[in-house]
Amino acid sequence: MPHIRVFDLGDVLLLVDDERFFERVRPRCREGGRLREALEKHYDRSGVDRGRDFGNFYRALVSEVGLEMTLDEFEYAWSDIFTSNPPMLEVVQQSPRPRFLLSNTNEPHVTWVRERYPEVFPLFDACVLSNEVGLRKPEVEIYRHVETLSGERPERHVFIDDLEENVEAARAAGWQGIRFEGVEDCLRKLAALESEEGQG
Repeated sequence: MPHIRVFDLGDVLLLVDDERFFERVRPRCREGGRLREALEKHYDRSGVDRGRDFGNFYRALVSEVGLEMTLDEFEYAWSDIFTSNPPMLEVVQQSPRPRFLLSNTNEPHVTWVRERYPEVFPLFDACVLSNEVGLRKPEVEIYRHVETLSGERPERHVFIDDLEENVEAARAAGWQGIRFEGVEDCLRKLAALESEEGQG
Protein backbone atom coordinates (compact mmCIF):
# COMPACT_ATOMS: atom_id res chain seq x y z
CA MET A 1 0.00 0.00 0.00
CA PRO A 2 1.42 3.44 -0.88
CA HIS A 3 1.81 6.04 1.81
CA ILE A 4 -0.98 8.50 2.46
CA ARG A 5 0.37 11.78 1.13
CA VAL A 6 -0.20 14.90 3.18
CA PHE A 7 0.76 18.20 1.56
CA ASP A 8 1.51 21.66 2.92
CA LEU A 9 0.01 24.62 1.04
CA GLY A 10 2.31 27.66 1.12
CA ASP A 11 5.57 27.35 -0.81
CA VAL A 12 4.60 23.86 -1.89
CA LEU A 13 1.34 24.00 -3.85
CA LEU A 14 1.17 27.78 -3.99
CA LEU A 15 4.39 29.78 -4.05
CA VAL A 16 4.54 32.70 -1.61
CA ASP A 17 6.05 36.14 -2.23
CA ASP A 18 6.07 37.89 1.15
CA GLU A 19 7.97 40.85 -0.25
CA ARG A 20 4.94 41.79 -2.35
CA PHE A 21 3.08 42.35 0.92
CA PHE A 22 5.85 44.43 2.49
CA GLU A 23 6.28 46.57 -0.62
CA ARG A 24 2.61 47.54 -0.46
CA VAL A 25 2.25 47.96 3.28
CA ARG A 26 5.53 49.51 4.43
CA PRO A 27 4.88 52.89 2.71
CA ARG A 28 1.54 53.08 4.55
CA CYS A 29 3.18 52.82 7.96
CA ARG A 30 4.66 55.47 10.21
CA GLU A 31 8.24 56.36 9.29
CA GLY A 32 10.58 54.23 11.37
CA GLY A 33 7.87 51.71 12.16
CA ARG A 34 9.32 48.22 12.43
CA LEU A 35 6.71 46.45 10.33
CA ARG A 36 8.38 43.07 10.05
CA GLU A 37 9.07 42.81 13.77
CA ALA A 38 5.57 44.02 14.67
CA LEU A 39 4.04 41.59 12.22
CA GLU A 40 5.82 38.59 13.71
CA LYS A 41 4.98 39.64 17.27
CA HIS A 42 1.31 40.34 16.75
CA TYR A 43 0.65 37.44 14.39
CA ASP A 44 1.71 35.00 17.10
CA ARG A 45 -0.12 36.88 19.82
CA SER A 46 -3.32 37.35 17.83
CA GLY A 47 -3.89 33.66 17.21
CA VAL A 48 -5.40 34.26 13.76
CA ASP A 49 -3.84 31.00 12.59
CA ARG A 50 -5.97 29.31 15.28
CA GLY A 51 -9.17 30.96 14.12
CA ARG A 52 -9.22 34.15 16.17
CA ASP A 53 -10.40 37.49 14.82
CA PHE A 54 -8.15 38.81 12.04
CA GLY A 55 -9.38 42.33 12.83
CA ASN A 56 -7.56 42.27 16.17
CA PHE A 57 -4.30 41.53 14.35
CA TYR A 58 -4.94 44.42 11.95
CA ARG A 59 -5.77 46.84 14.79
CA ALA A 60 -2.59 45.89 16.66
CA LEU A 61 -0.54 46.90 13.61
CA VAL A 62 -2.48 50.15 13.26
CA SER A 63 -1.54 50.97 16.83
CA GLU A 64 2.09 49.84 16.74
CA VAL A 65 3.35 50.99 13.33
CA GLY A 66 0.76 53.61 12.42
CA LEU A 67 -0.69 51.55 9.60
CA GLU A 68 -2.88 53.72 7.38
CA MET A 69 -4.90 51.18 5.43
CA THR A 70 -8.47 50.05 5.76
CA LEU A 71 -9.03 46.48 6.89
CA ASP A 72 -10.11 45.56 3.35
CA GLU A 73 -6.96 47.10 1.87
CA PHE A 74 -4.80 45.31 4.40
CA GLU A 75 -6.48 41.96 3.79
CA TYR A 76 -5.93 42.37 0.05
CA ALA A 77 -2.21 43.11 0.51
CA TRP A 78 -1.98 40.29 3.06
CA SER A 79 -3.47 37.73 0.68
CA ASP A 80 -2.23 38.78 -2.76
CA ILE A 81 1.07 36.96 -2.29
CA PHE A 82 0.37 33.58 -3.90
CA THR A 83 1.29 32.10 -7.28
CA SER A 84 0.17 28.67 -8.42
CA ASN A 85 2.74 25.88 -8.68
CA PRO A 86 1.11 23.75 -11.43
CA PRO A 87 3.70 20.92 -11.52
CA MET A 88 3.13 20.30 -7.81
CA LEU A 89 -0.63 20.43 -8.20
CA GLU A 90 -0.19 17.72 -10.83
CA VAL A 91 1.74 15.64 -8.29
CA VAL A 92 -1.28 15.91 -5.99
CA GLN A 93 -3.66 14.92 -8.78
CA GLN A 94 -1.58 11.83 -9.50
CA SER A 95 -1.28 10.83 -5.85
CA PRO A 96 -3.37 7.90 -4.60
CA ARG A 97 -6.40 8.59 -2.46
CA PRO A 98 -6.97 9.44 0.26
CA ARG A 99 -4.77 12.54 0.24
CA PHE A 100 -4.79 15.46 2.64
CA LEU A 101 -3.85 19.12 2.91
CA LEU A 102 -2.29 20.30 6.18
CA SER A 103 -1.62 24.03 6.47
CA ASN A 104 -0.96 26.70 9.06
CA THR A 105 -3.13 29.49 7.69
CA ASN A 106 -5.76 32.12 8.48
CA GLU A 107 -9.22 33.09 7.31
CA PRO A 108 -8.25 35.78 4.73
CA HIS A 109 -5.77 33.41 3.08
CA VAL A 110 -8.28 30.55 3.00
CA THR A 111 -10.92 32.81 1.45
CA TRP A 112 -8.42 34.11 -1.11
CA VAL A 113 -7.32 30.62 -2.15
CA ARG A 114 -10.91 29.42 -2.46
CA GLU A 115 -11.75 32.37 -4.72
CA ARG A 116 -8.55 32.74 -6.78
CA TYR A 117 -7.38 29.12 -6.89
CA PRO A 118 -10.61 27.11 -6.76
CA GLU A 119 -8.87 24.05 -8.15
CA VAL A 120 -6.69 23.52 -5.06
CA PHE A 121 -8.89 22.44 -2.15
CA PRO A 122 -11.05 19.98 -4.16
CA LEU A 123 -7.91 17.95 -4.92
CA PHE A 124 -8.00 16.63 -1.35
CA ASP A 125 -10.19 14.25 0.58
CA ALA A 126 -9.87 16.60 3.55
CA CYS A 127 -8.18 19.94 4.23
CA VAL A 128 -6.85 20.38 7.75
CA LEU A 129 -6.45 24.14 8.19
CA SER A 130 -5.05 25.51 11.42
CA ASN A 131 -7.57 28.35 11.66
CA GLU A 132 -10.43 25.86 11.40
CA VAL A 133 -9.18 23.17 13.79
CA GLY A 134 -7.49 25.44 16.35
CA LEU A 135 -4.21 23.52 16.11
CA ARG A 136 -1.03 24.34 14.25
CA LYS A 137 2.19 22.72 13.11
CA PRO A 138 4.53 21.66 14.62
CA GLU A 139 2.17 20.60 17.45
CA VAL A 140 1.79 16.82 17.48
CA GLU A 141 -1.98 17.13 17.94
CA ILE A 142 -2.50 18.42 14.41
CA TYR A 143 -0.79 15.35 12.95
CA ARG A 144 -2.95 13.14 15.15
CA HIS A 145 -5.99 15.03 13.82
CA VAL A 146 -5.07 13.98 10.28
CA GLU A 147 -4.79 10.39 11.49
CA THR A 148 -8.34 10.51 12.83
CA LEU A 149 -9.50 11.49 9.34
CA SER A 150 -7.44 8.90 7.50
CA GLY A 151 -8.08 6.11 10.00
CA GLU A 152 -4.52 4.90 9.47
CA ARG A 153 -1.44 4.37 11.62
CA PRO A 154 1.16 7.17 11.86
CA GLU A 155 3.76 5.34 9.79
CA ARG A 156 1.37 5.15 6.84
CA HIS A 157 1.56 8.93 6.33
CA VAL A 158 4.18 10.99 4.51
CA PHE A 159 4.21 14.75 4.98
CA ILE A 160 5.60 17.19 2.41
CA ASP A 161 6.39 20.66 3.79
CA ASP A 162 8.90 23.39 3.01
CA LEU A 163 9.81 23.98 6.69
CA GLU A 164 12.20 21.55 8.33
CA GLU A 165 10.68 22.01 11.80
CA ASN A 166 7.30 20.82 10.52
CA VAL A 167 8.85 17.86 8.74
CA GLU A 168 10.80 16.93 11.87
CA ALA A 169 7.63 17.19 13.96
CA ALA A 170 5.88 14.82 11.56
CA ARG A 171 8.74 12.36 11.88
CA ALA A 172 8.62 12.66 15.66
CA ALA A 173 4.90 11.78 15.41
CA GLY A 174 5.84 8.58 13.59
CA TRP A 175 5.26 9.79 10.03
CA GLN A 176 7.61 9.85 7.09
CA GLY A 177 8.65 13.38 6.16
CA ILE A 178 9.95 15.11 3.04
CA ARG A 179 11.35 18.63 3.04
CA PHE A 180 10.06 20.30 -0.12
CA GLU A 181 12.96 21.67 -2.18
CA GLY A 182 11.44 21.58 -5.65
CA VAL A 183 9.11 19.34 -7.61
CA GLU A 184 11.71 17.03 -9.14
CA ASP A 185 13.45 16.54 -5.80
CA CYS A 186 10.10 15.80 -4.17
CA LEU A 187 9.22 13.21 -6.81
CA ARG A 188 12.59 11.49 -6.37
CA LYS A 189 12.13 11.33 -2.60
CA LEU A 190 8.58 9.99 -2.93
CA ALA A 191 9.71 7.31 -5.39
CA ALA A 192 12.59 6.29 -3.10
CA LEU A 193 10.24 6.12 -0.12
CA GLU A 194 7.72 3.93 -1.91
CA SER A 195 10.52 1.73 -3.24
CA GLU A 196 11.89 1.21 0.26
CA GLU A 197 8.41 0.42 1.53
CA GLY A 198 7.89 -2.13 -1.26
CA GLN A 199 11.14 -3.89 -0.34
CA GLY A 200 10.32 -3.89 3.37
